[in-house]
Amino acid sequence: PPAARARMSVEQSRLLVLACAAALDAEAAKAGTGSKSAETRALVAMIKAAVPLACYKVIDDCLQIHGGAGVCQDFFLARALAGARTLRLADGPDEVHERSVAKFEFSRAKKRAKAMGKLPSRL
Repeated sequence: PPAARARMSVEQSRLLVLACAAALDAEAAKAGTGSKSAETRALVAMIKAAVPLACYKVIDDCLQIHGGAGVCQDFFLARALAGARTLRLADGPDEVHERSVAKFEFSRAKKRAKAMGKLPSRL
């Protein structure tokens, strides 16, 4: 059901934001320089891609539930959907943030493989 999907999506976004906040707090307590590790930057990129998309999908599910009434100007949903779509572009397109996450994941996998001796040193 759409309500269950919406609740799960909001909870996933909330947990991602909490994980990122904890990482930022830990780094601030350690270094105090304001620079972020690659892992924290990846978490920030995940938030920038995942949270606006989750908002958009939740609002879209609400529109589906309301049917034609959801897109008329009498309800807030049409404006909310336009705002959510704009939010997805506010800090750059999703693909930019997804590419940052992918680069981090490939880098981390490469380091693990190298540490295990399963990757040639020239890569």
